[in-house]
Amino acid sequence: MRVFINEREVAAVTVGRESIGEVVEALAVHVDPSEIVVEVALDEVVFSAGDAAGYAARPAAGVDRLALITRSIPALVDELREEVRHALAHITAKFEAVVSGFARGESSAAHHVLAAALEELHLALVLDQRTVQLAGVPALTAEDQIAPLAEALLAAQSRRNVAETSALIGERLVPLLRTWSAAAAAPAIERARANRGSECSDNSHENLLGLVLASRVQAPLGDSR
Repeated sequence: MRVFINEREVAAVTVGRESIGEVVEALAVHVDPSEIVVEVALDEVVFSAGDAAGYAARPAAGVDRLALITRSIPALVDELREEVRHALAHITAKFEAVVSGFARGESSAAHHVLAAALEELHLALVLDQRTVQLAGVPALTAEDQIAPLAEALLAAQSRRNVAETSALIGERLVPLLRTWSAAAAAPAIERARANRGSECSDNSHENLLGLVLASRVQAPLGDSR
């Protein structure tokens, strides 16, 4: 098996009954301490590092090329922020489609899109907050703004009140998401950096990254239909 860290070949190893997870763990000494493994590539198949269930138990025998793809924390945070920015725009469009669907009387289809949009919004909020914990960057979303609206929306749905549900989405939720999207696109957000992330212990970084990467695996933001 040929082993790479990004594009740098570090070893050609003979494997026996080891699992991919065991090989990846042994390769940790070759990873730059200032960087974090974000992907594991087995030949042509690439896994998120957070998807250990997808690759760790696989037998190493039979894999010709294993590559660990790494990112510095600042670079990873930039990627995560970009994901959240795109997700907010995509989710906003979905909620707008829900309102249009209700207006056309297509209630069943609108509820289907609504369920997907709510799940994507939840993942975006989780990813945003965990990125804040990881690197101390400014939040792009605000739980205190969305929580009361979410409660009102759930209450309207439980009453099967389509008119109220549509009004909450169109008059309150969509404008809030547009505000977040506009703030996320501002240059000041791009430049903003805090030092809190550098004060975390290595274990804290690893634990948070596991949560962040797992969030990305659960559902690639913006891909739900």
